[in-house]
Amino acid sequence: MTDSSRKIINMVIAILVSIAAWVFVVYNYDPMTLVKYTEVPVSFSGEKELAERGLAVSSSSLENVAVTLSQKRVDGSLISAEDIEASVDVSECVAGENNVELSVSGPSGTKVSSVSATSANIEVARIRSETMDIEVVYAEGVEEDEEPIVHDLSSVMADVSCSADMFDKISKVAAVLNREDLSDKLKSFTLDLQALDREGNPIPHVVITPKEVSLDARAGYTKTVKLYMSVKDESEDNYERTYTAPDTVTIKGSKDAVNKISSVISTEIDVSYTYVDEEIPIEYDLPEGVYIADDSLGQMMKLTVKQKEDEE
Repeated sequence: MTDSSRKIINMVIAILVSIAAWVFVVYNYDPMTLVKYTEVPVSFSGEKELAERGLAVSSSSLENVAVTLSQKRVDGSLISAEDIEASVDVSECVAGENNVELSVSGPSGTKVSSVSATSANIEVARIRSETMDIEVVYAEGVEEDEEPIVHDLSSVMADVSCSADMFDKISKVAAVLNREDLSDKLKSFTLDLQALDREGNPIPHVVITPKEVSLDARAGYTKTVKLYMSVKDESEDNYERTYTAPDTVTIKGSKDAVNKISSVISTEIDVSYTYVDEEIPIEYDLPEGVYIADDSLGQMMKLTVKQKEDEE
């Protein structure tokens, strides 16, 4: 081995030793420093137990807090506000105003130095409970003509409980999918259920059972087409039967599938022996791989029945 080669090897060894020594010192003798994290979210435990007693959280003085941690300087880029747990246990609250202690903890190796609040004022009210349909929707930021195609949804209904004020804000109970997670192939998901307002924002302090659903989903596209009604009336009695129905229906499927369709016909509705006014659910004659979009679910045909006047 030449002297030049030995010098290069010795330099490499020296550099590696220096790096190892630096890592050892930093991780073992790094001085502690104080770091403040703002907007640490406050979570609420015990809301299910509270609901079992017929009560629900209607408001809280805290939704987030500022937390200062004593931590190693090297961990500064590794810790964020989401790594800090700030929680309130409401299981023992009573109707009316409650003052509940806030519990705060940081990641392993850190110590909580200070918190902007040590307790929360929790307002508790009587509960309102209803059963609601479960919808599967996209998160924001998708095109208007995009809607997921869902198969094998593990539950189609959910029991929803919260205070009356919160309930009035609920637009839907939904499992929310990210569009970028879907393709034209079915993919399986397990998703938490959320109560959403009309703008699609989650509503806090809502207890939903089940908490999550499983489903298979793929990307879908929507299209609004002409709807033709197939109605049969073979009666020869003294009654006149007329109906009104939507002129259009929105369908969904793959882009190729929906582009091939310009109109949809309903399955036949026989009104021959109907003698009272009715609202009749519309069912559709759809090709394979095409479905009714969410906006058109539950369309009805309104049937009006009148006795004819006797002819002189």
